[in-house]
Amino acid sequence: MDYVFLGGAGEVGGSCMLLSVSDRHYLFDCGIRVNRTGAESLPDLKLLKERVPTLDGIFVSHAHADHIGALPLAHAAFPKAPIYATEPTRHLGAVMLNNAVSLMESETDGSLFTQEAVEATLGKMRVFSVGSWHQLAEGIRVLFIRSGHILGAVCIYLETPDGTFFYSGDVSSFHQKTIDGLDTSLLRVSPDFMVCEGTYGDSVHPSRSVEEMNLAKSVAEVISDGGSVLIPSFALGRAQEIILILKQAMLNKVIPKFPVVTDGLVNSICSVYASMPEALGGKIQNYMKHAQQPLFFSEYIRAARMGEQEVILKEGVPKCIIASSGMLMGGASVTYAKGLCGDPKNAIFLSGYQDAESPGRRLQELESGDRLVFPDGVPSEVKCRVARFHLSAHSDQGQLVSFIKQVNPKSVALVHGEIDTLSQLRDKLMKAFPVLCPQNGQMLSATDNPVWLPPSTRERINRKIAVDFDVQITGNKMNLDISNLDADRWNDFCMGDHVATLKGEKLIIRKK
Repeated sequence: MDYVFLGGAGEVGGSCMLLSVSDRHYLFDCGIRVNRTGAESLPDLKLLKERVPTLDGIFVSHAHADHIGALPLAHAAFPKAPIYATEPTRHLGAVMLNNAVSLMESETDGSLFTQEAVEATLGKMRVFSVGSWHQLAEGIRVLFIRSGHILGAVCIYLETPDGTFFYSGDVSSFHQKTIDGLDTSLLRVSPDFMVCEGTYGDSVHPSRSVEEMNLAKSVAEVISDGGSVLIPSFALGRAQEIILILKQAMLNKVIPKFPVVTDGLVNSICSVYASMPEALGGKIQNYMKHAQQPLFFSEYIRAARMGEQEVILKEGVPKCIIASSGMLMGGASVTYAKGLCGDPKNAIFLSGYQDAESPGRRLQELESGDRLVFPDGVPSEVKCRVARFHLSAHSDQGQLVSFIKQVNPKSVALVHGEIDTLSQLRDKLMKAFPVLCPQNGQMLSATDNPVWLPPSTRERINRKIAVDFDVQITGNKMNLDISNLDADRWNDFCMGDHVATLKGEKLIIRKK
């Protein structure tokens, strides 16, 4: 089982991994770096084409741009490879990729792919249900497990004759307003190798309910003082959460009702969420079943109309604006930020991950009166209130450690995080597991382990080395020569359930 990261190792963005196992080649995600443009935004697709002549399949964990944004290019390079995703990911992916084409057409760097390429990619997608096994080939099957990150997001567990592999995608162990969290009932699989995200592997999230309440009350406070609030938000997932946080706080009379306007890609994503109630969380499904109103919008929450941004900024009514992008890299949120940041009565509330090079991260670090340079190169003086609320859809350090322990891999590679962050998560895990923090372009085997390991971990690995011994089959009986095998280890192996695979003349037996 060999692998190489084409993007996403030691960074957040451009997630893309090639796995070669059982004479087959699978690609896991194919995203872009959202803080870059052109060729710099892409995973190393040249290396991909050099490494393998064909792909046997492409798995998409979810529809965020950093996991799906370069998918049309992978499809163009390997047009025969089937693309596996959930139904929500297929619908959300269509919105995200079509929007990407529109954005690229307006940029000077040119388009990386066309509308026709998006349509061809979507046409190759095969929808897999969550929580059920799906056969890919003889002896090879895959299980999608709800990861709790956004609508349709999954962990991917691949079972092959030559080993088992668990790919976390992005994980949220807690329930959100729109979706339920990670499905822990399917995690105890003990794979030979696991790849896990570590976005917040160095931190512990504050109480989710407290942060939601603080956000709602802070927005209401600014509006009651005559100002307006911009919440730059990831269009997919975060914006829908924030809309429901404010809406429910108003319905519960925790805060007064005030105008809320949504803009940018947010509105198209809201439509997809509302059209797939069966994929949403249990509580919100119940709400949609009994409420006599739309999921997101109401008489005081509305979507902005095309070309309405200047009007919204100039009208004197205090309001809350929820717009993409979340890191102020582009989109409607930049226009609103420029219009609001110069007035001390206004506020910009950040709610998610801010890349180290993004305007959103720089905004967090400014003092009042400093100037912020937006992506168009125009500086603006920042006098408004700036605050950050922790509403991440990623698990924190403690939750990731618990997640990995439940999966119980023989070894784990940490990706999708800044290098220092992944190092801190590794330190929390290395007493229990062999842990690697790979680099992009590094060719590795799932059996590669760090040079140094704690003695307890080294012993654990040694106990799991495969052992060959002679087998004689007579009728319905099977005789095993285990004279060279430690009795305690054999007894430990015999406990529990097993799966057997016949590969040529070799019978492979593994514990489930």
